Amino acid sequence: MSIYTRFKQGFLIAAAGGAVSVALTGAAAAQQCPDWQLGGIQIATDAETAWSAQQYPLFAGGGLNLASCGSVEGVGFVTPAPNFTLEYDARNMGRDLEFRVQTDCDTTLLINDFSGQWHFNDDEDGTLQPRLRLPNAASGRYDIWVGSYGQQACQATLVAETFPPGGSTGGTPPQQPAQPTCPDWSLGGAEVRLSTGAGGDSRQVVAGGGVDLFDNQCGIQAHGYVAQAPDFSLYLDTQGQVTSLDIAVQGSCDTTLLVNDPNTSWVFNDDATDLQPAIQIGDAVEGRYDIWVGTFGQATCDASITFSASGPAVQQPQAPAGK
Repeated sequence: MSIYTRFKQGFLIAAAGGAVSVALTGAAAAQQCPDWQLGGIQIATDAETAWSAQQYPLFAGGGLNLASCGSVEGVGFVTPAPNFTLEYDARNMGRDLEFRVQTDCDTTLLINDFSGQWHFNDDEDGTLQPRLRLPNAASGRYDIWVGSYGQQACQATLVAETFPPGGSTGGTPPQQPAQPTCPDWSLGGAEVRLSTGAGGDSRQVVAGGGVDLFDNQCGIQAHGYVAQAPDFSLYLDTQGQVTSLDIAVQGSCDTTLLVNDPNTSWVFNDDATDLQPAIQIGDAVEGRYDIWVGTFGQATCDASITFSASGPAVQQPQAPAGK
């Protein structure tokens, strides 16, 4: 635990002991400003896990107008408490930690970092979506608010992802860690559980990554760009039935689909329908399927993936033939 983490946690204890006096003198200010001491939904990640983008759904917005808070710079409407409280482990890797928001509405992003410093962003890269990259992010607690520019709340996804150090600091960047060269199923992805005949599942995902499959150095008959770790680890329960496993992707760009099955065999598809991939595994075995959603080009993009597992079709009994 860093000295800054201890400071922040120690302040919480001290604040609890002096709650009465603070409430008497600063109640009005407390109503107008976000308060990291309230804490948000507890989440955790580390520099290696977040090399593959981590996603957290939420409702952006709230009843507190940041423009009315004199101690925190920013605009938009947020909740008094953070949406999330992230415990981050830097693992001594020196990576930059980036937060961004994916949604169809105009959102803002506010972060109180491990040292108690505030960070804010509204519109990044000419879009209505915010993005904050913290260079050489240290281990500790990060309190995060996703606000809405207007008073109307909306559905959104917070994304946390790590990057090689030095990308936004200027000057001579520190030595970067070796780039991953091949997909690694052992790292695991977001867990998905699926049973035959129990309906399907759908998830949002950021397609693409830093692993270049065009160079054919991985011994995988595939192409495009993927993350090193799988986006998803799907655990299939066949319920003892002959099962067809169907996986399909719809993205805002040209996407690819790579699967490592329970026998560690690779399955790949690029364009099944237009520029979107799909894979059907007939008589699928029970176990874990690691899944990467890639891109044909180097740029990442938003996508959705659907999973379904179906058993054999039930034949309807035929009516007896008439006389």
